[in-house]
Amino acid sequence: MNNKILIKKYSSDIKKELESINFSNSYIDCASNKLQIFKLKFFDLKPPEASILKQTCLSIGFDAAVGKDVITCKCEKSDALVCGTKDKFILLSEKLKKQPFRLKYLASDILSVINSEKYYSIGSKIFDFDKTYLMGILNITPDSFSDGGKNYNCEDAFINAMRMIEDGADIIDIGGESTRPSAVLISPDEEIKRVMPVIKKLKSEKPDILLSIDTIHPETAIAAINEGVNILNVVSNINSFLSIFTLLKNYSISVVITHSDCIPPVPVYNDFDGDIVDEIFKFFAEKIEYLSSHGLDKNLLILDPGIGFGKSINNQFELIKRADEFFTLKYPILYGISRKSFISDTFDIQHRDEISAIYAQYLISKKVNLLRVHDVKAHNNLKKYLSKII
Repeated sequence: MNNKILIKKYSSDIKKELESINFSNSYIDCASNKLQIFKLKFFDLKPPEASILKQTCLSIGFDAAVGKDVITCKCEKSDALVCGTKDKFILLSEKLKKQPFRLKYLASDILSVINSEKYYSIGSKIFDFDKTYLMGILNITPDSFSDGGKNYNCEDAFINAMRMIEDGADIIDIGGESTRPSAVLISPDEEIKRVMPVIKKLKSEKPDILLSIDTIHPETAIAAINEGVNILNVVSNINSFLSIFTLLKNYSISVVITHSDCIPPVPVYNDFDGDIVDEIFKFFAEKIEYLSSHGLDKNLLILDPGIGFGKSINNQFELIKRADEFFTLKYPILYGISRKSFISDTFDIQHRDEISAIYAQYLISKKVNLLRVHDVKAHNNLKKYLSKII
């Protein structure tokens, strides 16, 4: 007789694990709350807030890690790390309602974070937060680093866009100006001249197609939105689009917020002095509030950490590795890693599709919501293969 009891980790699919041990169906939801673990980080707490948060956690059976100088108030602020089950966080939110300072406002935010959203919409299409969708890249440019000139003719661009849809693209992202390093910027008039014939033809031939306009020019955005484009993909400072916020609001246009410093991007060789993921997380939170204060529907926002825009190679890998940390913001997360220079700069590989697919596979396994890609067919096959195990 073997007296050894085996031990293993159980999967993140709590309900399935409970069913596997013949757990009571009538109690399964409550038990899921007791077994599902959340790891949350609270930013910039004042010492009294951090102390009260820690003591409140301790009073209900779990803990909060705070800075060592919090207890003596020798620091101006501290972050806090809290790990606990869902039911503990629900109880924490109730107790924080009765606490002073900013803590009383945390209750609803905690509940928002731990209660996952299921769906979001772009245009008239509903998307599942648990799945990855593909945004096919259509550059109407002579000088893009990957496909410059390939779609410069309107008919060629239309054919290639339709091929991407057939290959599995959910959205077509159209750009008329290269944003590669050292690219020559063009005028809004020139950009409009390049992209509008393609947008008009696509919307005329396939009215239900979801189109995104990749631009740094408000003038181009206005022209594209008036022709039925569904997404404004902003790779520059969103503040520069303030003049068209009313138009965005009236048309219910989804807006991509990209973390980028300048266009065209300047290569960065030094790693960010701090936590790059936390920095971009705070950037997104600030922009979300900014757009909301100017009347934009926060439900229409999409967040892009900006791979290739003003970040060191190490920082870009860090952003890929920790992509799921942005999910706490409860907005669709978009990654554009396809054929980016950090791949060839690291591995000295000229044909980047193979390596792009490896990192795309990782992001799909993390359930990143949107991937901006050149080779739609290959990435759609990746999704199909991975659907068997994730």
